[in-house]
Amino acid sequence: MLPDFVVIGAFKAGSTSMHHYFAQHPDVFMTKVKEPNYFSFDPTDKTHAEMSRQQLMVSSLAEYESLFEDAKDDQIKGEVSPYYLYSPIALQRMKEIVPAIKMIACLRNPVRRAYSHYLMRLRSGIETKSPKEAFSKDAFWVKASLYADALQRYQQMFSQDQLKFVLFENLIDNPQTLMSELFTFIGVDPVFRVNTEYRFNPGGMPKFPWLHHSLSALKRIPGLRRHTPPFIRNRLARIRDRNLIPAEVLAEDVQQQWLRYYQDDILRVQDILQLDLSSWLEVKEPKKHAI
Repeated sequence: MLPDFVVIGAFKAGSTSMHHYFAQHPDVFMTKVKEPNYFSFDPTDKTHAEMSRQQLMVSSLAEYESLFEDAKDDQIKGEVSPYYLYSPIALQRMKEIVPAIKMIACLRNPVRRAYSHYLMRLRSGIETKSPKEAFSKDAFWVKASLYADALQRYQQMFSQDQLKFVLFENLIDNPQTLMSELFTFIGVDPVFRVNTEYRFNPGGMPKFPWLHHSLSALKRIPGLRRHTPPFIRNRLARIRDRNLIPAEVLAEDVQQQWLRYYQDDILRVQDILQLDLSSWLEVKEPKKHAI
């Protein structure tokens, strides 16, 4: 069994929430483990250095198909792997293995997405520099906010009715409306209402770093994610989430620096998707904290 749809990205743009929202629908089956990353598995891809061995969870087709074996015959099957948007081979493998698949990409303001990614690295101990010092055009977390080339690759490879591009801001401001739109796109009852009270995988910094690092260490144990029941993983995730507090807003001068880097790409994305992204070209404090 293979998926009918995948959420292909972007990183730090609500993919965890979308995974759980889709999973609430009785006509949708989502893999128990988020981010199997099967289509992007490529041991020769150097950008995989950004990802842990545990994140690259599935390397064989048989193993990937087994993730969907518990789905009912009448359920629409899906999975969420944000790395697909950036992978140089994911779209080619999907074209070969699941040519009729539907794909959803949730895109976030590039500056805010990059800052959220930076904070994730900071709280995990990977990053120690200030945002201004850490910003590098060669860093994956910086390049992950450049969408235009990736969107064009997908549009060239797949038909328009297979692709759905949505904005993170809409997921935050009106999740019910957006999920109804996405339910229609994948072919299930759009009237179903999801429970959006809990914010999955919020951003921020840990109140107790020792607790955050302990929970993160558990995730790095080989095979643990695959063999731990979802309710236990969810409970541990909620402990981790409650330990986070809002991070400081990115300094205005740094926002301006980053925005200058992303500006041309934002304008290209605006043309590609025919959407008004003028708000992405403004430097201002976000109203809500990141998912």
